[in-house]
Amino acid sequence: MPIKLFSRVIKVFFISVSLFFLAACNPFVQTSSLEKIQKRGDIIMGTINSSLTYSYDGNTYSGLDYELGKQFAAYLDVKITIKTYNSLNELFLALDNNQIDFAGAGLTLTPKRAEKYRSSPPYYYVSQKLVYHKGTYRPRKIADVNAPITVLTDSSHAETLNALIEENSHLEIDYLDNEDQETLLRKIAEKKVKFAIVDSSTLAQKQRYYPALTEAFTISEKQPVAWLINKNQDDSVYSGMIEFIGNKYNDQTIAQLEEKYFGHVGHFDYVDTRIFLKRIKKTLPRYEALFKKYENSEVTWKLLAAVSYQESHWKPNARSPTGVRGMMMLTLDTADYVGIKNRLDPAQSIKGGAKYLSQLIKRLPDSIHEDEKLWFALASYNIGYGHLMDARRITAMKKENPNSWSDVKDNLPLLHQQKWYKKTRYGYARGREAQHYVNNIRQYLETLNWFVYERMKALKEEAEKQAEIERLAAIEAASHAVVELANEAIKSEGEVSGASATNN
Repeated sequence: MPIKLFSRVIKVFFISVSLFFLAACNPFVQTSSLEKIQKRGDIIMGTINSSLTYSYDGNTYSGLDYELGKQFAAYLDVKITIKTYNSLNELFLALDNNQIDFAGAGLTLTPKRAEKYRSSPPYYYVSQKLVYHKGTYRPRKIADVNAPITVLTDSSHAETLNALIEENSHLEIDYLDNEDQETLLRKIAEKKVKFAIVDSSTLAQKQRYYPALTEAFTISEKQPVAWLINKNQDDSVYSGMIEFIGNKYNDQTIAQLEEKYFGHVGHFDYVDTRIFLKRIKKTLPRYEALFKKYENSEVTWKLLAAVSYQESHWKPNARSPTGVRGMMMLTLDTADYVGIKNRLDPAQSIKGGAKYLSQLIKRLPDSIHEDEKLWFALASYNIGYGHLMDARRITAMKKENPNSWSDVKDNLPLLHQQKWYKKTRYGYARGREAQHYVNNIRQYLETLNWFVYERMKALKEEAEKQAEIERLAAIEAASHAVVELANEAIKSEGEVSGASATNN
């Protein structure tokens, strides 16, 4: 070996050995936060239960923060552990005390929070709305508010109001502890609270359950929603979070999640929602067993019910001038295709609709994400598979993603325009109707999911209440039996004593 090369190798060896001993002897060398998480095998996300963040319906977990958090854990090659808290105060306390690795609960990045915590890049935006009960006094601006405004303690809404008080000294604020935005909106619906502030995304969703909720005005424009981490942590998790969110924007994951949770809630119809809620209670019970009988692995009974309501409002004899019939409004050709003889028979119609929709889902190309295949299939149910494929081709012509429902949905109305439909294989179609059709079904489905969950919860509470009544009754009966036995024993003892005295 040449002398120069040998001396270079020796030098590298001694430097490496020196660094090894320095690292071994240096008590200040620390393991990074990310290394600790990876060694532990999980990352802990703190959140608050809600349909937009994290929820469990007895069968599946869902929520935008949950889904994104689960993917972040996979990105770090660890598992996700969810810790839920009853209030924002509890959540922030856990974050401050390093009991969680980050907070993911649809949290708006306010100036105060940005000062105290580090944040991920935003993954969606919300504005703040002042909400009141429809039919009562509506303020048009903050100066018109004539009653206390209720907000959640430690919320971004409380921070907004506190900033406004300086110029609006008449404002009164009521703080609600240990509750969530849905509870606050329920209080508006029940007229227990006159005014409240919530996020635009929450209001748009909850109006489907409580149609009396109405927006008075926007109290703050769009603000970013982000994950928060403790500022005392080193840069390792923070850097990973930034890179992860960037990747999720690039691969369209965030766009897909936004479409899944927000893509159908833009338009609210007060009258339609009230009628639908009434028919859920009065009409649905007649057909619920049939919907449940014909659900399958692709199509749940609640989805079937939502499609049927959109098609016929659950009317077995529904007919249209175009020739479609029955609860699922099947064409004659479709009925023949799925083996249905009588389209006006509720059982046959529901069976045929379930079979046809399931086949449409299976027919779609695998390039479409599983979570979005249903929306494509519903559009196909409405305007036909060929026209749906035309809408995907138009989307590709525009250099957009033909596998993204958000992109294809926006391009469906182009099937009306000669400029575009003359380039397609199947020609003109009422694409805008298909767009509204899918959005309506998604809204009906969301309302049905909520209604069934609330019904199950009420039944469970009633069962627990009945069990408690029976438990107390059993205790009372046992106590009564003990008293009876004691009385009989005393009586017997008295009779024995009396007999003894007589004998004496």
